[in-house]
Amino acid sequence: MDTKERQRHPLNEWRREHPDALLEEWTRLCRNDRARAESLINDPLLEFPVLFSLRSDLETRSFMLNPRVQIVLDHTRNVLQSADLGIDNRASFADQHDLVVHSLLWMLQTGWKNMLSTDYIQVIDQTAIQILLTYQRDWLKGMTDLVVYRYKNRSQRHYLLSALLETANPGCLVYIANYLLSGEKAESGYARRLLSFIPEVRHAPDHSSAFFAFESWYEENEHYLVYTGETNDAVPGGRPFRIHYSAKYLGKTVGTRDGKPRQTLLPEEKKNYLDFLKLPRKAQAALSGYSGHLRRQQPRIWQSWIRRPIRQQLAVLHMPHFRGEGV
Repeated sequence: MDTKERQRHPLNEWRREHPDALLEEWTRLCRNDRARAESLINDPLLEFPVLFSLRSDLETRSFMLNPRVQIVLDHTRNVLQSADLGIDNRASFADQHDLVVHSLLWMLQTGWKNMLSTDYIQVIDQTAIQILLTYQRDWLKGMTDLVVYRYKNRSQRHYLLSALLETANPGCLVYIANYLLSGEKAESGYARRLLSFIPEVRHAPDHSSAFFAFESWYEENEHYLVYTGETNDAVPGGRPFRIHYSAKYLGKTVGTRDGKPRQTLLPEEKKNYLDFLKLPRKAQAALSGYSGHLRRQQPRIWQSWIRRPIRQQLAVLHMPHFRGEGV
């Protein structure tokens, strides 16, 4: 939807240019032209901050509100007062579900970049968290933008960041990394901090170098990242994702939550897998890195190499022989 067209909506203009006079202008419009007032409040171009600001007044008027507006008002009341959503029970579950999701997305898309009050922030936060974790919609970029926006404005963001990472989707790291190229120091610095659990990013000489270091790291490890439940925004040195070295070594995609391989292991792979787990962490990192590189560059040679015993593989890397001792 065109942003300029949305900005020309009278109620949106009043809120942006004269927020303190919005209710007064709205009351005058309702008195002089009730039909136009009802049309404007139901208009798809309306932005959520307007609806939030006028919610108490709307409860006193017998307007015919469209389903989206009614759901958003009920959802706001639900967040602030523990009320229930008023949905038409005659509609199918799928229709109700889609209508609720689209209504909540409208709230976020038109209202996330505002902080009208603590109540407003609470509504936006709960809506964003529900969209990601309850309705499991792909709003990773939107949530990332919201987290960075809150950081710049020194406002609450920890629950939002936790929800973003709780999706266990490493794709969120890509959206964070994009901010490394931001011209605003607050944004690029915050992105660097969030990605500092990646050594290549942490040790890069500048933000631009950190961005390219992240790209290489992500390309190499995307399919082998597992969510840890940590966040370095709340816990110093937190590491939200770790590399699953055994999966990278075997070239097997794993579940981002449980780290379990999604592909069947062949008999010879199982033997090497068990031996690999007994290696020191440094040896695991080196061997998995070599395996991943060889698999990308020379897949046929890798297919033969990966079947060799661990002892022979380590010898190729000039590393101490595996002695079968757990660490």
